[in-house]
Formats: sequence, C-alpha cells, structure tokens
Amino acid sequence: MLVSVIIPAYNAEKWIAETIASVVHQTYQDLEVIVLDDGSKDDTFARAKQLLSASNRPHVVVRQKNKGASAARNRGVQIAEGDWIQFIDADDLLEPEKIAEQAAYVAGLKTFAPKTCDVVYSDWRKLVLRNDIWTEHDVRRPVIGPDALADILSDRHFMQLGCMLVRKASITAVGGFDSSHEPIEDVGLYVKLAIQGGAFVKAPSSGPVASYRDMPRSLSKISQQKFIESCIKNAKLAERYLLNQKKSMPPLADAIVNVYYAGARHYAGDDWARFEELVADIEVHRPRFIPDGPKRIRILSAIAGYRFAERFAALYRRGKQLQTGSLTYRKA
Repeated sequence: MLVSVIIPAYNAEKWIAETIASVVHQTYQDLEVIVLDDGSKDDTFARAKQLLSASNRPHVVVRQKNKGASAARNRGVQIAEGDWIQFIDADDLLEPEKIAEQAAYVAGLKTFAPKTCDVVYSDWRKLVLRNDIWTEHDVRRPVIGPDALADILSDRHFMQLGCMLVRKASITAVGGFDSSHEPIEDVGLYVKLAIQGGAFVKAPSSGPVASYRDMPRSLSKISQQKFIESCIKNAKLAERYLLNQKKSMPPLADAIVNVYYAGARHYAGDDWARFEELVADIEVHRPRFIPDGPKRIRILSAIAGYRFAERFAALYRRGKQLQTGSLTYRKA
C-alpha cells in the first residue's frame, strides 16, 4: 500500500535534514514524501527540495503562506495519493523499520476484514537536548482501549503524531485538523476519529518507533494558557458526544473532569471568572467534586467544597509569596 509522509515545516532549516533522512531511509519502499513549507523565513524550502531531489523517493515540496501546522497538514492530506498517512514534524525522527512494521501489521489485519482499523500506533519516545546531544528522556507506551475517548484525553496515553499511520479516508471524513485547537490539534483529530467510531489498533514493536525532539521553542512552552485552552476544547468535543449518549460512560466523564480540573487549577488565583466557568463545567458531571490531590485540597473540598478549597489554597500561596518577597502581580 502507498504511504504518504506529510512533513509540515516552518523555519526548520536546522533540523529538517535529519528528519528527511529518517524518512527516505525507511526500509518500506512504497511511499511518497510531501513537505509543506508554511511560510518559512529561512532556507527550509530550498533545503527540503535539495535533499529530496537527491533521494530516489517520489516527493512534492510545496511553499505556502504561513497558516499554521493544521492547515499545512490538511493541505498535505489533499495532495497525498496514499491510502495511509504518516505525519511527522520537521524536527522529529522515525526509526528505519517504522513504516514497514506498521504497514505489515495493517496488511495482516486486512486478512481478516477489509477495514479493521483507522489508526495504527506504537510506542514512541521524547528526546531532550543535553550538552548538545539529543538524549532519550521518556519512553511513552500509549494504550487505547475500549474507552477510547477517555484514553485519548489522558496524558498517560498520549500518541505523538509520528508514532502512527492514519487512514486518509478517515482523516477526510472528520474534516482533518482544526487550527483553533492548536497547539494540541492532534488530540482534537483523535477525538473526532473516536467519536466517529474510528478504531485505534496498537502494533507491537521492539521499542519506540518515533522520536519527538522536545524543542524549547515549542508552542506549548511559549503559551501555557493556550495549551490549557486547547486541552479544554478537546474535552468539550468529547463532552458534547457524551451528553448526546443515552448511557452512562464514567471513564469518559472522569477524563473530561480531569481536564477541566487541570484548567481550574491553572486559573485559580489569577483569573477567578475563568476558574468559576471551569468549576461549573466540572459540576455538570461531578456535583460534589473532590479532587484526587493535593491532599490538603482534597480534605478541604470534602469539608467545604472544591471552590472554597481552591480559593483558600490560592490565598495561602499568595501569603507565602508575600513572606518570601517573591510575589508578582499578574493581570486577571
């Protein structure tokens, strides 16, 4: 089967050579490479074109105005001729056997049924830069079980885009990536796929099949608030699905509440209006919400309610800052 590798790139001149090398050196032969230069101000476009022209891989390098990673990936899907898509960001890496192993697994599944999965995924790893050397920091082993939406919303089961193959028809059927959900629009795509009944199947591997290089410039680090709001938007998608069901789905409700709780804690002490909105969202599913931790907030929530507990904790933190002279005033 033809696999289309889609690489969105923005100012990636420093990293894209290694990324492209990890793609063109795949042992799997039936693939095409599509690079979307999203309005880079450096030589990303020329570098990608040069590297791919020197390879024997079918390829397309497209330059467009800067519209963000979601728009670039969506355009790549439109261009792609393969039935399956391999996404990889312009600073990440694939293991040489990655696509071959997962394609073979998909082919094996087709022996039993013509359509048995929409997403095939495996373990992946995070790399961090230490003394100018990219070093393994964390190996992630996601498992998407029967409660797919709940697992997708859980950080413990997060699937980095590079670790999977996704059926092109499935991406198209749900409208692709939503740029309003950046910087974790990938989770938004998974949520939409799961809501439509998409099947997530884990392919066994001897180790991580893809590497995510944890860049200091990543959007989730630049704007923690934007990251939190993106998580909330993904949870809202899942919540709309949950509220339309005529059956109880406790694992999904818990996963949604956990996202709202993380958001509430982020805003506590800085933006009480947003905090109150998120507590109201929590109480739709858990009217007498008691968080799992920290211990003091859990105990106080049981006595006086979560709102009071979090406000008291914020005042306590503010008092400690005053004592140490580290208080900084931020606009709510």
